[in-house]
This record gives sequence, C-alpha cells and structure tokens, in this order.
Amino acid sequence: MKKLIPIAVCLMMLSSCKKNTDTAVDKSLISIGASYQGGIIFYVDGSGQHGLAAAPSDQSAGIQWYNGAYVSTNTMDVSVGRGLTDTKAIISAQGAGTYAASLCTQLTLNGYSDWFLPSKNELNLLYQQRNQVGGFANDYYWCC
Repeated sequence: MKKLIPIAVCLMMLSSCKKNTDTAVDKSLISIGASYQGGIIFYVDGSGQHGLAAAPSDQSAGIQWYNGAYVSTNTMDVSVGRGLTDTKAIISAQGAGTYAASLCTQLTLNGYSDWFLPSKNELNLLYQQRNQVGGFANDYYWCC
C-alpha cells in the first residue's frame, strides 16, 4: 500500500514594476522558467508585467494542511490571484502552528519573504509548467 505524503509548495506574486523611485525591471526577465525574486516563474498574465513564481524546491514533505483542528476557513474561491488572500484567511482561522499555509508565510528564500500557499487554479498552472519549473515530486500537493 502506497503511503500518501502531502507536500507544501509556496508561491509569490511578481511584478515587473518596482515601488517608489526604483527603476522598472526589464520585462525580458519575466518569462516562464526564469529565476526571479527567489523563485521560478511559472505564470505571466496577459500584460507581461505580473505573474506568479514558485519556490525552487518543495518546502516540506508530510506537512499537514490544518493545524490539528478542523475549522471553517471560508476559502472557497479557487481563482488565480486568490492564493495570498486565502493563505491569510487560513492562518487567521487556524492560528499559530506548523501546517502548510503557516510554513509558506514563514518562508524566506534569497531575501524574499512574501510566499503563500497556492489556490487550486494557481497550483494547476504550476503543474502545467512543471517541466519548465522542475523539482516536482510524483506526489500530492497542498493548495488553499
């Protein structure tokens, strides 16, 4: 019998525009499979200026989705762009602890700490680009 080991993958939103007086980032840096802001880009929207990046490796094999108690998190929207909002809602409902959403928000990679658990559709986009991103295990992954 095969044992199921859920894995946490963390995402971050990206933009080719920087804040304040910083110069804009070269749009040619924003492409599928490129390293960017500590992750690997797997989705770019139609404007070519915004998208999503995944952590370059799985963050935890065997981490649980919940914090030991089943409570409603009200995270029913599976749309692209909802992962960050839903990750915050999960943490608000679940509180402190060691579970997938908490692991992502506590993650710091290459100086970046704005990681979150993907929505279902964000995880599906990542799966579709798995060959360009690499590092996928043949296993189950958590999403919001």
